Amino acid sequence: MKLDKRALVSKIGQIPLDIHRFSFLRQRFFSSYQYCMTKAHYFLTEEEVYNGPEPFFYRNVDYPWVQTLEDNWSVIAEEFEKVISGKQSIVLSSSNPPYLSNPDAWKNIYFWNFMWQNHGNCKRFPKTFELLASIPNLTFAEFTVLEPHSQILPHIGETNTTIRGHLGIEIPAPLPGAGILVGDEKRSWVNGKVVIFSDAHRHTVWNNTDGRRFVLVFDVIRDEFTENKTWVCAQCLSALSIKAVDEKIPLFKKLPKLLMRFFHQVIAVLWLIYLPLQRKLKLP
Repeated sequence: MKLDKRALVSKIGQIPLDIHRFSFLRQRFFSSYQYCMTKAHYFLTEEEVYNGPEPFFYRNVDYPWVQTLEDNWSVIAEEFEKVISGKQSIVLSSSNPPYLSNPDAWKNIYFWNFMWQNHGNCKRFPKTFELLASIPNLTFAEFTVLEPHSQILPHIGETNTTIRGHLGIEIPAPLPGAGILVGDEKRSWVNGKVVIFSDAHRHTVWNNTDGRRFVLVFDVIRDEFTENKTWVCAQCLSALSIKAVDEKIPLFKKLPKLLMRFFHQVIAVLWLIYLPLQRKLKLP
């Protein structure tokens, strides 16, 4: 077979361009990963304190998806009421709930827990699921109920990489009867309105009324971390796993911080492998 020298030279001439393209993609990936590693914080114990620049509360006008949820509040509320009035009880579905004023103070219905999807609940609330799925980079969503005369005690979230939102579904009263405190700022919930805040800061909520408080809770990953969304979620689930184990068997808090961080990364890798499989194969 005769060798086409011109074609060979042409193909060889393309190699530097391909290498350059690969180099650019590699640089972009590692730049994004490095930013994620240096700017993202994951809280493995409740004793940690976040002193970063994120505000206590964000402005709704800066996030277009707020309007989507508020415009469709009645759709969400009606679907929620239909399920609840059908005598389908709300049960505690979190392996490690926040610190509560009493064991029965708070219950929840998960859609996603840092991309770990509850397929059954997504089917139970198809309209709500569709609306939530339309929000870019949403990683977490749940209905929660706070019982009368109950409080979620001061606590922190798992990370500073997300923005947390509350959509008021059924709010028994404004401040001071029911509300949320983030840092030193208080806010009321309102039916059909969204409150967004950074749950990296220590926060607490209360319901000192005779009625139950229902909200739709959700997280959206901050823009600067979206390229590493699955890894961020895997690290958050790893932090939750460590907290859950440590509540029952005080093990991790006794470890040196460097060793605790090592276990955090190892567990995060396992979650990173599991999350795509869980979503695709509809695993538990």
